Amino acid sequence: MENDFEILATFLDSFEPEVSGRSSEPVSDDDAALIGKLAAGELSDADRARIAPLLASNENAMQQLVNALRTDG
Repeated sequence: MENDFEILATFLDSFEPEVSGRSSEPVSDDDAALIGKLAAGELSDADRARIAPLLASNENAMQQLVNALRTDG
């Protein structure tokens, strides 16, 4: 379990500091499913790499991740 937190912390540390101007576009159903899997620790490396730019650029996607982590935690 401790390794799961290290992986998540490393992933979140990879983002640059937040700046204004982030997108607030709706999150697609496919991306929402990936975000849910990320929160549950079930996402492959390739899918994590795919979803990372969306999380960095879309505040709705990041909020969805936060909500999923709160729900799963």
